[in-house]
Amino acid sequence: MAARPGQGKVLVETDFLFGLRGGDRNHEGVARALSMSIEGSLEVSVLSSAVVEARATLYSKGFSPREVEDAAAMMDAVLAESGVNSYVESRLSDVVLSEIMRTQFSELTFFDSLHAATSKRLGVPILSSDHVYRRIRVASISYDEL
Repeated sequence: MAARPGQGKVLVETDFLFGLRGGDRNHEGVARALSMSIEGSLEVSVLSSAVVEARATLYSKGFSPREVEDAAAMMDAVLAESGVNSYVESRLSDVVLSEIMRTQFSELTFFDSLHAATSKRLGVPILSSDHVYRRIRVASISYDEL
């Protein structure tokens, strides 16, 4: 669905992608965000860094290429059904900022720092269950706040 004036916007990261699966601890909040996307009250954009992190996580857990393919296809189908088709690229300037942030905040992971840097560049909050973003003062929204 196209953005409406005054519509809320969020970037989503890896926990959102995994939350597309029923039974995931974030599934209820992800489903709520997708419903809001369908009704047009929330514009959801997927961070490209989250797509790469999801793939890396699946492989690190021992998934086969076919299982990774199936998981990614399921994620893509659910997002498409909900009208989520906006993806945000990572830029080299995001990498620079993410490395600066990692030196300042040791609790930031490689991918979380990249998600945070992209969020800062765009001025759009991250929808996430991860509280690290608040601790480092990056705009974020929890699933409970939707």
